[in-house]
Amino acid sequence: MWHSVFMPARDHSHGQQRTIQDTGSQNLPSGIDASHTDPRAFGLTKVAYGVGETIELLSIGRTSLYAAVKRGELTPIKFGKKTLFYAMDLAAFLTRLKSAALHAASGRRPKV
Repeated sequence: MWHSVFMPARDHSHGQQRTIQDTGSQNLPSGIDASHTDPRAFGLTKVAYGVGETIELLSIGRTSLYAAVKRGELTPIKFGKKTLFYAMDLAAFLTRLKSAALHAASGRRPKV
C-alpha cells in the first residue's frame, strides 16, 4: 500500500510534527478526505519531488508554490540543502484544489 512508504511523522522546520492523517482533509467539503488520495492517481510516481519538479508538475510559478507553503497548503521537507515535497502531500493538495473548484462551480447559478 502507498502509505507504507512514508514515515508516520515528519520533522518540520518550525518544530511541529504532523502525521499523514493530519495533512489531508483541511479545507475540504464534508465527506471528502484527501489524506487517502493515491499520488499515482495524479501520475506521481516518485515519493518526493524537488522544487523545480513540483513547479513543473503543478504548472505554477515559484512564487505561487511558496505562497501555498506560507498558507500551510503544502509542507516542504528539507534534506540537506535540497527542498522536497512528498508526493502524498502534492496529491492531497491537488485533491483539495479539485474539490474546491467543484464546490465553487456547484454554487454558481446559470445566467438567465
